[in-house]
Amino acid sequence: MIMKRISKKTTLRILVSGLFLQVCLLLSAQGQMTFAGKWEIDHSKSDAEFKDYQVFCNIVQSASAISVEQIIIMKDGSKTSMPAIIYNLDGKAVTKEEQGGTNKISSTLSPDKRTLSTKFVRTMNGADYGSKTTYTLSADGKTLTVKTCDLKDESPMIQVYNRK
Repeated sequence: MIMKRISKKTTLRILVSGLFLQVCLLLSAQGQMTFAGKWEIDHSKSDAEFKDYQVFCNIVQSASAISVEQIIIMKDGSKTSMPAIIYNLDGKAVTKEEQGGTNKISSTLSPDKRTLSTKFVRTMNGADYGSKTTYTLSADGKTLTVKTCDLKDESPMIQVYNRK
């Protein structure tokens, strides 16, 4: 069997092609980053109000919506699950008449798909109550920061989660 030597030029082309392929795969993986998954609170980075609880977020994401469910485990081990909140990604607000008032939920996803900004407004007896929440993914997709404040952007609370 006769073996041919590979020229330096051919070797260089193979290396450059391999490097190009790796960069493309890395960029492709970053472009598909989502909020979806199971998240656990990081007490060292979150506000003190949450230190007495284990808090988990389960997030499901599709092309048209994001669903966020919070599970809270108390010190005594009892578990409370908050009803999932669904945020539409089509820009349309969801309005629902409920218990003598009107609830309106709106949301927007940033162009880089790493920040979800939401707004919940409850109108009752002519007054608005509610909150704004921003969900922000870290560049590597391993950390989720949730900042919630009132409608006047006051009294912020920060929760930081790590992907499980």
